[in-house]
Amino acid sequence: MKGLKGLKRALRTDSCRPLLGNNDDRQDAPDLAHDNASTQNTLNSHEERGQQSKEQTTPPITLQEAAHLLGVAPDALTSEDGPLRSKRPDLNAEQPLVHLMQISVERHFPKTPDDVNQNQNLRRHLLNVQEAVREELVRLARLDPRLHSEGLIGCYHRQIFEHLDDLLQNISSSQNGFLLMIQDLLGHPDLQYVDPIKKIDFLLLTQWALRAEERLLKNVETENRGFLEKILQNERSNEAHDELYVDTIQCIDAMPQQALKISSQLSDQVQEVCLQELLRFLTRYREEQTDILAKTAKMDKPETKQFFKTLNNCKELKQHIQTKAMQIKNSPLKEFMTEAVATLENMEAFTLKLLKEIVADIAESHLKKYFKSNNREFLHLIDALMSLFSQLSDYQDVQTRVMDEAYKLIAHIYFKRLIKISQRKLRKHWHPDVGQEVANDAKLLHKVISDQVPGVGQWNIMLLKVKELLDCKSLEATKMTVGSMQKECHTWSEDLEHLPTLLQWKGLSGRKIEEVQNVLEDLPGFQPRPTSASWCSCFSC
Repeated sequence: MKGLKGLKRALRTDSCRPLLGNNDDRQDAPDLAHDNASTQNTLNSHEERGQQSKEQTTPPITLQEAAHLLGVAPDALTSEDGPLRSKRPDLNAEQPLVHLMQISVERHFPKTPDDVNQNQNLRRHLLNVQEAVREELVRLARLDPRLHSEGLIGCYHRQIFEHLDDLLQNISSSQNGFLLMIQDLLGHPDLQYVDPIKKIDFLLLTQWALRAEERLLKNVETENRGFLEKILQNERSNEAHDELYVDTIQCIDAMPQQALKISSQLSDQVQEVCLQELLRFLTRYREEQTDILAKTAKMDKPETKQFFKTLNNCKELKQHIQTKAMQIKNSPLKEFMTEAVATLENMEAFTLKLLKEIVADIAESHLKKYFKSNNREFLHLIDALMSLFSQLSDYQDVQTRVMDEAYKLIAHIYFKRLIKISQRKLRKHWHPDVGQEVANDAKLLHKVISDQVPGVGQWNIMLLKVKELLDCKSLEATKMTVGSMQKECHTWSEDLEHLPTLLQWKGLSGRKIEEVQNVLEDLPGFQPRPTSASWCSCFSC
């Protein structure tokens, strides 16, 4: 019975009585938190009377007396069409006094308004119920306290839970569900003498709490699904703003926080429902974005803003979920969160993959022409790159990651394209000083990207080493330069497979390439090529 302990606590604890403690929320409702001196004096006199009862026995109240005090006609019990004949068959002739009390309770109990599903109307109605109950209990206590000892409080308990059940069937919002679960209709200060909360029927409370909890969780599920669907609809529209993650986080966090006012167990249950709906939402979001981004990537001039939005939403949602996961101990909740993070990471990886493919296509297209002419095509590549990422500055949190990956990719493609063309052709058609020109391009590439993203990784070291390698006049110098490449180049693992081609491009024979390999294998941190083939097998000596 998760949430039940919290509900019991809410009924007992003054701090969980928003109906009494927040005048701003009560608007037109009557002011119930008043201090009635005469009422308190009356209740004090009743307490003194109760103490005196230890010394003298008070005779039980008669049906005639009770009927008069309750304002019920004496023949109400014998009427064939009496108000409780069909409703309360358990109140038979053996309980005539309780039967009279129940008739009185029903007559004094406010009826459910037609528009009770509106939050303010429900709040006002609950205040009216609380005031009506308080007035009648205080009135009867002033007239004759024996009614309380004869079962009047129990009648009000039954009537209240029946009324709450009726309200439960007429509300459809989780907000109203929370309001019902923290109500305290018998907790008014004026009733401290009779203390009706202590006399509550916990079986009634337990059964109602389970029904209220079930209805609440159903409403939470329906509302969350509706809210998240609306977020998706907004995302599909051209007028959608760029912060889907903000609305999503607010949606999944609001209700568990509200439930926490009742109990941590109920909050966990609500959180679980919200996370289930979040997973459903993320699955649909991923499917829709995968389709949209894949189609966009195939365009001649793809619009990249949608890629950046998706990466930013994934990053923000993932960080929020991971932060929440660190704060909870509930294992099932952690499993939901782990699955949500995995979905987001999958979407991030797919989006970044498409972006890299776009960058690679642009780089390949420009560099294919660049090394065959002296028209400074590399500047055109830089311009195309800046145009592609022109809107990335709006997403600063993902800018570093995207630019970092683009920088690494362009440097790698440049390196591969360079060593596919012989130095003789490059000197003839491209630039007479190949090494220096490569170094100039490497420095320009780093400057342009680091201006956009200060502190970006230096992915151009392999290109800078090309000039140093070409300037080597001996095999020993070449070995030292290649050794420094392994130590200094951040892209070493990606570029290692192209090293034999680079050495052959420099002009080394297969035997000398093998000597360089032997030197590298003796260096700390050396990692052999993924394939088992010898470097020399790629060339003839």
